Amino acid sequence: MRAVQLSNWGIEHVHLADAPDPVPAAGEILIAAEAATINPADLAMVTGAFASWLPASIAAPYTPGWDLAGRIAAVGDGVDRSLVGSRAVGFSNWVEAGHGMQASLVALPRGNVAIAADGLPSAQLTTVSLNGLTAWAAVKELALEPGQTLVIAGAAGSVGGFALELAAARGIRVVAAVAESDRDYALGLGATDVAAREDGNLGEVVRKLLPGGADALFDTTTSLGSTGLGAVKDGGVYVTSTTPPEPERGIRATKIYGLPDGDALQTLVDMATAGQLHTPVAGEFRAGQAREAYAEFASGPHRGRIVLTF
Repeated sequence: MRAVQLSNWGIEHVHLADAPDPVPAAGEILIAAEAATINPADLAMVTGAFASWLPASIAAPYTPGWDLAGRIAAVGDGVDRSLVGSRAVGFSNWVEAGHGMQASLVALPRGNVAIAADGLPSAQLTTVSLNGLTAWAAVKELALEPGQTLVIAGAAGSVGGFALELAAARGIRVVAAVAESDRDYALGLGATDVAAREDGNLGEVVRKLLPGGADALFDTTTSLGSTGLGAVKDGGVYVTSTTPPEPERGIRATKIYGLPDGDALQTLVDMATAGQLHTPVAGEFRAGQAREAYAEFASGPHRGRIVLTF
């Protein structure tokens, strides 16, 4: 197979190389990749920002990647063999697995794979896994009921956009905290209101829309921090995919992660193929252009993900 590899930290060291073909073990599915997403976590790994997190068992050359889309090439014992040939979307925490997903062949546990109907291109399908599962975990943690109110900071981004659509589909009133230039985009995803970044302090802007404060806030940014607490009512919920602030006024503040969840992934893939989730792609690069793809990703921000194709 061919795999994106990193011999040392730095985008300049990213290259495509030959590697041994994986063989699916019992309970695993072998996917012939057609597309794999570059996420912020991949860039952080490539630049060495995540180096201290790596267990000693993982050594160079590293293969990045958390998600892919393609077709099932083979299955291990205990997996339904009729799945061979089906379109599939896969997710893996590569730090735990010891290898990433930016490769032409990847073996994954059956629970990390969702079956996809024909229709949506693989370049779009591959954007669902990490970002969608992170958004899913946030909406689940928030545990809001229809009619309750949620502020999403960064609602025009990949994770925030999925969270907006998932929350709106549940009947939750969403206030999108985005730049004014993203107003129409956020409203198109299902936001009820917009708190424009240019209008000042988020808490003050939200309380003009919701005088008592929102029931909850989901922060997908790296810069909001304690500022966002002002938008949340006493005893509300603050969930973030970055670092939570010190809570106040009885607000529960927690951090969530995108983790393997086969049922959730299948639901997300079904929603995406049905057109219920927006899956923008900012650019496609052949796997042999991986170095250029990472450089383009680093030059962002982009509306949608940069995707490698195989």
